[in-house]
Amino acid sequence: MRKPVKTPEQQFLFDLQQAEKGRFQAVKWLGVLIALAIVAQALGLATVFAELVLEGRFPLEAAALAGGAFVLKAVLQFCREQICATASRNIRFSLRQRLIDHLTFLGPKRLELDEDAGLSTRVYEQVDALDDYFSRYVPQVFLVTFVPLTILFSVLPVSWIAFAIFAFTAPLVVFFMILVGHKAANANRKQFQVLSLLSNQFMDLNQGLAELKRLEQTDSARERLALTASEYQRTTMGVLRLAFLSTATLELFSSVAIAMVALYLGLGLLEQLPWQVGVAPVSLLAAFYLLLLAPEFYLPLRQLGNDYHAKQKAEAAATQIAEVLALTHADSCDLAATNDPAASAAQALPLIEFKALHWSNGGRVRLANLSAQINPRDRVWLRGHSGVGKSSLMAILLGFEQHFQGQFLIEGQPLRPTEMAAWRRRLAWLPQTPEWVQGTIRQNLELGVGHCTDDALRNALIKAQCWDFVGSLRFGWDTAISEAGTGLSGGQMQRLSIARALLSQADIWLLDEPCSSLDSETAEQVLNTLDEASYGKTVLIISHDTHPVIWANQQWLMTEEGVHVEAQTPITYV
Repeated sequence: MRKPVKTPEQQFLFDLQQAEKGRFQAVKWLGVLIALAIVAQALGLATVFAELVLEGRFPLEAAALAGGAFVLKAVLQFCREQICATASRNIRFSLRQRLIDHLTFLGPKRLELDEDAGLSTRVYEQVDALDDYFSRYVPQVFLVTFVPLTILFSVLPVSWIAFAIFAFTAPLVVFFMILVGHKAANANRKQFQVLSLLSNQFMDLNQGLAELKRLEQTDSARERLALTASEYQRTTMGVLRLAFLSTATLELFSSVAIAMVALYLGLGLLEQLPWQVGVAPVSLLAAFYLLLLAPEFYLPLRQLGNDYHAKQKAEAAATQIAEVLALTHADSCDLAATNDPAASAAQALPLIEFKALHWSNGGRVRLANLSAQINPRDRVWLRGHSGVGKSSLMAILLGFEQHFQGQFLIEGQPLRPTEMAAWRRRLAWLPQTPEWVQGTIRQNLELGVGHCTDDALRNALIKAQCWDFVGSLRFGWDTAISEAGTGLSGGQMQRLSIARALLSQADIWLLDEPCSSLDSETAEQVLNTLDEASYGKTVLIISHDTHPVIWANQQWLMTEEGVHVEAQTPITYV
């Protein structure tokens, strides 16, 4: 018999589950003991009730059996829940760490998937959405199989009619559970999409609030955010409605099935069954036994129905989590190695060289032919209109894109994946919008650099022309700032980015539109600061004509046809 084919989402969740295979195996054995304890408890209670009614005595042995089984079942269920909670926590912790590491590795390429706010929703909200799946649904799948089967085999020798009722109604419960569950899956996927959109809009509003106030557009932004929030509320209520519908459906079928068993046993004890008038098909002991087992038979099915929406929610979350992990770099590049024996003389070679470098993605040209070189301590100004490939070139230099053609050489050698970490340690990257975290100025400056001495921190701030405004703050470099740099201007934030680059001790600086969001006067001040701070460094800076970099010794113009070196002045550092 062929095994059912797993969907990609199910396979992803199954692979995660394997990390805690031992704990889930222990949960299965606990389920076996729970099933046996249920049967023993029903047998003990049925004996107690039957003898109290028929003989008027209280059987201590049967009461001890029922009480012992009840306590054992409670202890086993507690242990089972604790093991499942631990397994779920370990899986989610390792998955979240894996996602964060992967997003860090992707760098700016992660923005192909979603904005940072949407990605943070996947890392936190959607990873936590897997909790109920691993802590409740996965262990319940085994319990819903073993407990009913154990009860069926226990019922068959007592009453084949009760056995038939159980066997006939159980598949109906499962069928309606799956029927409603598929609708819940679609609703959960839509809910996650709206939540991601809401997170992105909230982050955009938070970052651009000052600009919106200046343009008097705060009302329209608030209305847009309110509409998305209302949509999220509507999708959430849709998910809850389906969850309640699933629960109500399962409760209805379970109640009807238990009522059928009770009706059969009641008429049988009264000897009023239409096909067996005057004869009791079961004894009072057997009737109590069957009646006590009936709710226990449907309880795992009802519980699985309640947890089934957790499975659909987890699969919806797994779809978007897997998208993040599926976005990877090529393990190898289309690079041609050089066998030139003169390559050993690294000092005679350009630091960075492009030979017929071009990159196409899905038929769209991302970067045209580029043949140029950057020598040590060169400072290159690259300009060109939007869409010609400036940011794509920066992504290649940072090692975040490797699906290109041509040659990208570092000191005469191709950049290989195994050398990527060493290459990135030589780089300082200043993007259009530098990233900051909630914390002090010092913590942000040391981010990715490590602990710095006070002297090193002070020297970097002085060289980056930050010392005056940082020293004027009440707590100096221990002043807290937000992700948006609350309390500091755009020019001050860019100077702090320059200070962070100085602390990194990197010898190659890559700057992508560092003055894009600044006015002309502030942009000129930042460029003057860069001129002084980057002295002796190798620099590639992307900047529009509105912010000319007059101190660069090379000027490149990038077009759809390629890159043209417009001006080149030899460096004369002493």
